[in-house]
Amino acid sequence: MPTQSKSQAELAPPINFTKLKPLFRLSPDQILGLSILFILGLLVLLPMLMVVLQPVLQWVEVGSNAVGLGEIFQRRLWMASLQNSLYLSVGAGLLGGVMGAMLAIARHSYRFPGSRYVDLIVWCILIIPSFVIAQGWVLFASRSGISTQLTGSHLVSDLVFNPNGLVLIMAMKNFPLAYLAMSAALQWSMKNLSLAGRLCGRSAWQVFFTVRIPLLLPALLSGIVLVFIDTIGDFGLPAALATSYRYPTLPYTIYAAINHSPIRFDLAGILATYLAIIMFVALFIYFWILRARPYQFLSSQSGMQETPIAPYPKMLAGGVWLFLLVAVGIPIGTSFMVSFMGQLWNGFFIDNFSLDNYVNLFHNRSLFAEGLKNAIAIAGQSSILSAILAFLAAYLLTFTNNGMNKIIDTACTLSMAIPGVILGVGFIFVWNSPWLSSLGLNLYGKSELLVLASTATSVPVAVRILMGAMAQIPISQLNAARLQGASLIRRLHTIVMPLVLTALISATLSGFGSSIFELAINSMLRPPKFEMLAPFVSAQFDSGEYGISTAAVFVAGTVAAMIIAVCNALLRRHFGHLIKE
Repeated sequence: MPTQSKSQAELAPPINFTKLKPLFRLSPDQILGLSILFILGLLVLLPMLMVVLQPVLQWVEVGSNAVGLGEIFQRRLWMASLQNSLYLSVGAGLLGGVMGAMLAIARHSYRFPGSRYVDLIVWCILIIPSFVIAQGWVLFASRSGISTQLTGSHLVSDLVFNPNGLVLIMAMKNFPLAYLAMSAALQWSMKNLSLAGRLCGRSAWQVFFTVRIPLLLPALLSGIVLVFIDTIGDFGLPAALATSYRYPTLPYTIYAAINHSPIRFDLAGILATYLAIIMFVALFIYFWILRARPYQFLSSQSGMQETPIAPYPKMLAGGVWLFLLVAVGIPIGTSFMVSFMGQLWNGFFIDNFSLDNYVNLFHNRSLFAEGLKNAIAIAGQSSILSAILAFLAAYLLTFTNNGMNKIIDTACTLSMAIPGVILGVGFIFVWNSPWLSSLGLNLYGKSELLVLASTATSVPVAVRILMGAMAQIPISQLNAARLQGASLIRRLHTIVMPLVLTALISATLSGFGSSIFELAINSMLRPPKFEMLAPFVSAQFDSGEYGISTAAVFVAGTVAAMIIAVCNALLRRHFGHLIKE
């Protein structure tokens, strides 16, 4: 028997292990997916996980003496911050959602004088940092502000500096999110359904409220949720109000726990956990709304929305432009006026107006010039990194189909919705941890951490821009190149990049522009004695140097706009053979 088994073993064909290797070999797309997933996990998912797990980690480390989630109900400041954040965000969500929806309906239903410029103004409001808008309102409505000096009354101050007034300000800042959501839904006409309602004897107003509005309900609800998400995570408004009106919110209380002595990372972790939970619930509601199906109305007879001339065009134009004037004209116009004033409370006298604020920005060792230089350097590096990362992520999400895509898409969506305060707290927990220090990777207190954080906030917008452009590329072109032996890098370099180069330039420059005035992340993560633009502006405003603060905003905004315009022109000229205007 042993001899027989030995002969059988000798006769059996040997196992060819080379044929088993492909079973464990990853394709280039899979390697790219794992690489992008690892980077996004390090920039987004791990910081978020550390924030959510912070109460558990504190309990494991300290035991029963750890600060628990339930302690928020025993601390008056914490409870007030939670209540204020919820009241402000819910109120701004409802009011801003209605504002954006009504403006979108007016803009896309009728033509009126200046209607083509409404979209441009809305995008400007969306891009302007919230703390700049809030500072403008403080300068206009404070007890010694522009409105009091013009009218001699404190009526505007009393109307603005109360919870309802702050809801109105945040609604007027964030309504563009609802406007864009509703505008997308209004691209297609409901004319047939509206005519059917009129033939049934309903008036125009009845058709509007019983046919048109119900069919637009998903877009309206999406807009409300988007305004809610952006408002509850906003850090700029409470930062601007700190010297004029005490209204603590969760983002500002988290910032105070880390930046005021004694530093309490445990308290910041608990509050950030509450804010993260609220954001996750809001995101769940948002995605649930987007998946709603009972509102489908497009058919083979549907066409693009037509915009006839309004019955009363001047009246409609007056209402729209009056609203936009109040929303952006008052705060920005006030800030521009104050930038030329010596002292705000000295009034409208000719001696109180000069260029001194702009000149003083660059006197001696200019902290403004240093902060602007550092902000440009950080924004430049992060915009390039985010564009590269977004380009590769958009390729995976558009042209590949694997299990990693859902996680990559989720990471990009989270970083777009999660406030900078929470992301900053998560970065501190990750990059200030002892296990990274033992590996020599402790980046907390270094400028490189600002680059990584800015990259994390810039990636999601860049991904959306590039995915829209890549959706126009037939996958057959990539398949044909693959069959001809072209590698992944060659396909990306010779096919995908030339076809989406315009979008890639836009994504890079938009990331640069959004990073220049980032306040929350730069305030929380900047190294000691490392000046950054947005914290400098906020510090000058808090100290009462309103002229310096506003002048810095306009100088920096002009410089950033010039850099974007020059880079855009140079890039388009350099790649002119690939870009057709």
